[in-house]
Amino acid sequence: MYKLKRMKTKVRKDWYGREKNIEELHNDSKIWISEIHFISDEIRFLEHLLSSKYIDCLYSGLYNKIRASSKKIVKEKEMGRDILKIILEQEVTLSSLIKKDSVISNKNFLETHKRLEIEVQNYFKKYKRLKKQIFDVVEKVMKVKEQKKLA
Repeated sequence: MYKLKRMKTKVRKDWYGREKNIEELHNDSKIWISEIHFISDEIRFLEHLLSSKYIDCLYSGLYNKIRASSKKIVKEKEMGRDILKIILEQEVTLSSLIKKDSVISNKNFLETHKRLEIEVQNYFKKYKRLKKQIFDVVEKVMKVKEQKKLA
């Protein structure tokens, strides 16, 4: 009996070639939400970091890079909010499907989850590249500042 019930809660995810249960689908969303909140906190830090280094950047000739990075941060912040909203809507849908016991038969939900997973992973990769670019700019500013002290 237990085995039969457990098999009923399995959901096929073709893009992995394996089955995921409902809890794993929900866990995906929880992880994504947590990561997006963390990125949001990091973005606030990066905005502060760039603004506090703004004058140094002007002196070191990095004004255009800092301005471009600042614009990208705003865009990433907006994208994070949009993705978070979609994830939360997906969670509401999952909850509704669980109540109706129709998660397994709802191919649209599974395809939406698949596309959302790809979008979330792309967002994470894009954000990490941006963060690295910002750290590179800040590092250059610090080097220029250090060279001026030594001169």
